Amino acid sequence: MLTITIIRHGESIGNVQQRWQGHTNSPLTNFGAQQAEQAGEALKHEKFTSVITSDLIRTISTAKLILSRNINFSTNAVELYSDVRLREQHFGYFEDKSNTIPVKYALTPPDRRLIKFVGEGAESLEDVFSRAMLFLSELLSYYQQQQKIISQQGHPHILIVSHSIFINEFLNALLIHKTILRYQQQWQFIPLHNTSIFTIKIHTFNDHDQEPLHVELIRNNYIEHLHGLVRQQGGIGSAIYDPKQKKISSFFRKKQQSSVNFSQKEGSEDPMDED
Repeated sequence: MLTITIIRHGESIGNVQQRWQGHTNSPLTNFGAQQAEQAGEALKHEKFTSVITSDLIRTISTAKLILSRNINFSTNAVELYSDVRLREQHFGYFEDKSNTIPVKYALTPPDRRLIKFVGEGAESLEDVFSRAMLFLSELLSYYQQQQKIISQQGHPHILIVSHSIFINEFLNALLIHKTILRYQQQWQFIPLHNTSIFTIKIHTFNDHDQEPLHVELIRNNYIEHLHGLVRQQGGIGSAIYDPKQKKISSFFRKKQQSSVNFSQKEGSEDPMDED
């Protein structure tokens, strides 16, 4: 059995600024980091054997924050990879531009999945699907070849952190892949919240010419970990996340520790009064 948990990255600066991010390297916001930590809490008991992200900072940071909450995580036991194929759709000319401006396409065929954005490097949904299918095929092929080893070492669980459109196309590829659910209709595209979680269990591996694999969807667009999560006020929540920056709660704890020492005798000098 192979388990795949695939999750969208936390909120990024580009999300807040309403930009077409695509391949643009947009970091997480503080609120996005909170989302990732909460996702980590929801997944803290999972035993991940591999972690794969796109090569963009918003997915890498999200993965690190998820793993920081995982009670089973060990850098010695978990393989960490980044793969350029897991990037978001490339929006061509509109990369890093406001997504509120009208969009003009290079072509308008009957099938909207073939529509490309204007500009160098622009992709259609079919282009993203092709990337997702290639990645999935290689992933399944590898684990099919490793079945005997897998059965001896325990079932692998892969954590994938990627982007909204890629995740939709990955699930689309999963549904129509000939070794999984043959003749299945295409996945219906759904908008994803930041850190939406999907978990899929593949119960058997068969040869390409045999029956489709048995696939079970355990988590489907799971977002319960976001309930009750509140953005920090004063622009803090929407600011760029800095892992080296201490949380405001720790600041207040320090202030309390360095405030009035009630064990001091009345009339003694308080070192805090010194200039």
